[in-house]
Amino acid sequence: MSTAVEDADAMSNASLTMITWATLHRAHARVRGYLTRRMESELGVSVLEHGSLYELSNAPDRRLLMAELADRLGLSPSATTRLVDRLEERGWVRRESPRENRRTVNVIITADGRRAYVRNNRLFAATVEEAVAAHLSDDEMSTLISLLRRLSEAGTRS
Repeated sequence: MSTAVEDADAMSNASLTMITWATLHRAHARVRGYLTRRMESELGVSVLEHGSLYELSNAPDRRLLMAELADRLGLSPSATTRLVDRLEERGWVRRESPRENRRTVNVIITADGRRAYVRNNRLFAATVEEAVAAHLSDDEMSTLISLLRRLSEAGTRS
């Protein structure tokens, strides 16, 4: 049987957890919204499109399975298919199915996609600097990176 103090502590921790989640979600939404407005208005590129090019540019052999790209971007398979369709229409990626497993699809960044990523990343990096680094010290960013990595790694084990 729990005591009133234990019940109060549990409620307090639950509230703290919810406040943490809400604050994290709100910060992400605001920064992402700012990035989205800048990227779309100045370059005609969505944050997701840029994020896809980032993931592919930094992947081994500059390719990912469609399912891996979906996981890295936090998208459903159907949303990833639509995103890759848009990137393919721009000539920034191509699809390839390995002969040994035709059920899987690799997404490969093209030379045009690499050039677009490098060009677009200038504005993206400057905008992130304005939205994040201008408001946090290097020590605060290091602490935040450490905490967010821990949450990200825990999320993959759940």
